[in-house]
Amino acid sequence: MKDVPANVTRATHLLVLVVDDDPDVRQVLSWALEDAGFDVMTAADGRTALAQAEVRPPGVVVLDHGLPNADGTHVAAGLRQICGEHLPILIVTADGRAAEKARRAGAYGFLHKPFDDAVLVGAVRRGFALGY
Repeated sequence: MKDVPANVTRATHLLVLVVDDDPDVRQVLSWALEDAGFDVMTAADGRTALAQAEVRPPGVVVLDHGLPNADGTHVAAGLRQICGEHLPILIVTADGRAAEKARRAGAYGFLHKPFDDAVLVGAVRRGFALGY
């Protein structure tokens, strides 16, 4: 059995944290996930994502790797310190090195922007299946 951090409860596993510096992308991702029945919170940068995870640990993170001031690898490491090593993280990126970025961040998967809402929802569902 995986060790579950004390601040993680069953209820937090229903929550997706979307981290992207583009407000339009954050909104579209949030709407797609909410329409699929997920609870969603959003962050525009790594610092905000870490602060939100401290208060409400997510069950899955959708993380833009190209954030200003901190790349996705560093943000993923910080989120795992807060939420536990087994936190499922999905990397999204607009460049052609998504697989490499996902590997460096320890993500379970990656999506190239742009992508279809159904692909996002399926990938997030896979993340929940991998979680605690």
